[in-house]
Amino acid sequence: MVVISADWAPVALRIVLAVVFIVHGYPKLFKDFKGTSSFLAGLGFNPGAFWALILGVSEFFGGIALLLGAASRVVASLLIISMTVATLIKIFKWKTPFTKNDASGWEFDLLLVAGLVTIFLLGSGNWSIDRVVGWILG
Repeated sequence: MVVISADWAPVALRIVLAVVFIVHGYPKLFKDFKGTSSFLAGLGFNPGAFWALILGVSEFFGGIALLLGAASRVVASLLIISMTVATLIKIFKWKTPFTKNDASGWEFDLLLVAGLVTIFLLGSGNWSIDRVVGWILG
């Protein structure tokens, strides 16, 4: 008999979000740290290297933590802040429309924020380190 439970819903969402953040965080830390630092400094986040390290670590290692279901609510809250800042920069600084035909608007960023808010509210769900340890913050 198959038992369907809401406890399994965060698992699929955690996996997808984890893959997205790991894939986007890896190059910030390990492939083009200097370019990321310059980009962030150009946006006014000084020193750029500090913020590139914070961003890369939160995305890459935060993605790994989401994948494992470790401290998911803490990680989600940090990534919510990061993605909200990114979304607001696209909206107000770059005047990017919600969606663009040939490029990314800010719809994907908004979708990531919604997924992270969901993880924050629901917690890690089944198959997580948080569940095994019984940690309330996950």
